[in-house]
Amino acid sequence: MTDEASLSEVFRQSLRFLRRYVWFILLLAFAFAGLMAFATQNIERLYKSSVQLMIEPVGPSPIEAETTSFASTETGYVDGQILLIEAEDTLLRVVERGNLTTIPFFQPRLPNAAERTISRIEALIIGAREVAPNLPEVGPSRESLFAKNILSDSVSINREGDTNVITIGVRANSATLARNIAALVAETYVAIRLLQRQEDARAISDWIDARAEELRQQVSTAEEAVTDYRIRNSLMNGEEGGSLNDQQLTEVNAELIRSRADLAQKKAALARAREVTDSGGDILSLPEVQASGIVSELRSQLLLIQLRERDLSVSPNQSSPRLTQIRQQTEAMLQQLNDEVVRIVATLGNEVEVLESRTALLTEALSDAGGQSKIETQINLELRQLERVAEAYRQRYQRYLDNGGLAVELKSFTTNGIKFVTTATVPIGPFYPNIAVFVVLGFMMGTSAAIVIALARDALDSTFRSARQVEDLLGVKVRAQIPQLKSGAIIPDIVEKDPLAPFSETISVLRYMMFAAGSEDDRAPVFLITSNAAGEGKTSIAASLAVSAKIAGHNVLLIDADMRRAGLTSMYGFDGDAGFAEILEGDPWEAPDLIGRGCLDILPAGILNGMPLTALESQHLPRFIDLARQSYDLIVIDGPPVAYIADCTILSKYSDQLLFVVRWGTTQREQALRGFERLPRIKVTGAVMNYCPPKEENGLGSTYKMYSRANRKRSNVVNLWGRRTPHRHPLPGTGDRKA
Repeated sequence: MTDEASLSEVFRQSLRFLRRYVWFILLLAFAFAGLMAFATQNIERLYKSSVQLMIEPVGPSPIEAETTSFASTETGYVDGQILLIEAEDTLLRVVERGNLTTIPFFQPRLPNAAERTISRIEALIIGAREVAPNLPEVGPSRESLFAKNILSDSVSINREGDTNVITIGVRANSATLARNIAALVAETYVAIRLLQRQEDARAISDWIDARAEELRQQVSTAEEAVTDYRIRNSLMNGEEGGSLNDQQLTEVNAELIRSRADLAQKKAALARAREVTDSGGDILSLPEVQASGIVSELRSQLLLIQLRERDLSVSPNQSSPRLTQIRQQTEAMLQQLNDEVVRIVATLGNEVEVLESRTALLTEALSDAGGQSKIETQINLELRQLERVAEAYRQRYQRYLDNGGLAVELKSFTTNGIKFVTTATVPIGPFYPNIAVFVVLGFMMGTSAAIVIALARDALDSTFRSARQVEDLLGVKVRAQIPQLKSGAIIPDIVEKDPLAPFSETISVLRYMMFAAGSEDDRAPVFLITSNAAGEGKTSIAASLAVSAKIAGHNVLLIDADMRRAGLTSMYGFDGDAGFAEILEGDPWEAPDLIGRGCLDILPAGILNGMPLTALESQHLPRFIDLARQSYDLIVIDGPPVAYIADCTILSKYSDQLLFVVRWGTTQREQALRGFERLPRIKVTGAVMNYCPPKEENGLGSTYKMYSRANRKRSNVVNLWGRRTPHRHPLPGTGDRKA
């Protein structure tokens, strides 16, 4: 089976389950809803009032405010205040301030009948409870503790999101009482918070005073240490800087650094100039040469002379004295330029030598001065260290002195850091019990209980509830699902009186299916109708099949073969008449002459003197069946049940088709399986599920009755032995018949 088919089957089964128990579920749901509605009328009404407070976190101490460079947010502070309000000491203080022990709502109440019953049951199961010990004399009284417990259950405190706003809610059996208690809790918390702030301010002030005195002693000690050190090392001149030798040493060191830098620069310039000269490069590209004013002037004059020479070179007379003179000036100017460049390079070499000598002298001087200032430097360093320590203590002491005035103000600081967002108001109506919620809850509880009971009933039910159960367990096809009939309906009269009813139509379909299967030869088929036990409807189905076949124009013989109970005989009023039992004992019988079509003959069970099993084993049974086949179109046998009886097994040997009847909600599955296994499977045409609820699937639509027509009269039914059934009338065109 595919997943889609499985889901469809589950959905169908669920709908069938709800359809089967819908009235039970609704009845129980409305019953629970009614009980809840009734219970709410006897429940004590509760009113709720609330107060909203904005709590400001405690600010930092003066020292923290002085040293902290950024603001910090204490997210858990508000939660801590909520715990403070819920603390037992706070609630006991509320009880004392409001004298709540005198209010009936906060006093012990006598247990009701249900509570007394529960207490007795607990005493029987777990024994009597221990007597409460006596409370200490210095603690709160028992009445105060009881009032505190009730107050703890009545108060709810919630934080509004991530803000510092809290809501204090109080429940009570009076609107005014709820408002007063909410205001009392808020006022008590405000008083506690104010007292805490005052105590914190006094503690901070005392701590600052003690700390300032401690720092003053540390400053005095540090200053005395500086003075003693100056005296020991003859440093009483009061100068704050270093000694003269130190200053000279610093200047020599700085001059040495500058000399080394100049030397490195000049060496680099000299090396570059020599490299250009040796390689024959453009010496004029050197920075030192370009920076020379003489070279710049010579180059400018050389440029002017070269321009005049170019102007004269374009004339045809190349041997003019003026051109010769200009060329001589050009050569002289180039020579001067080269001489100046050589001089610059030589100057670089001299400067390098001078700087080398100066660097050596400075290095030597620095080495001599360093040895002399080593001792003085160590003394100065130790002195500076002592002075820094003394200055640090002095600054810290000064800061505490500056905050001394603020510490004095903190002692008289009376703010509690709390603002009322909303004050307590008298509620208009009770918030508990909510009748609509209780009714809906009761409806849901009733629905759940009904579904659980129905599921348990189905789980514990061992009877057949669907055609699928029959087919899965017995392994045969369910040929028909016979619907339930209204009370007072007479079977099989309904087949004649209302042939278009669902019951009549189902019987007709079943009869057609069995006729279509036929018999082993062309003789009249023999249908054996049986069930697992009595009371499952096999007799009614057998009679209905026979009547349906008669209405269809067949000559039918209906045999009551259940000689132990003779239900068919009683149905037609043939009690005490001779019948099937006498034939089995050897009484002569011949098939009657049939007049017309559509005749139904009844063969009662008769009166049996011995055991039915012995009678059925006689040789008269097969002869009787053969004779009946020759005269009738159909033989329907109402057989005995198969449970613990072998009669049906013998009858099945002489039958063409066997129909097994189970009753919806009555036939036990395990018993039906054991009885069904006694039957020859080859003869079993299928099963019939009888007494199905109207909404069970039986193949007929809900609008079937719209095609009904006028009822027809029932025809004459004749006892096979010749006795006519009273008050019955034949169908038109059918004649009376005697055995």
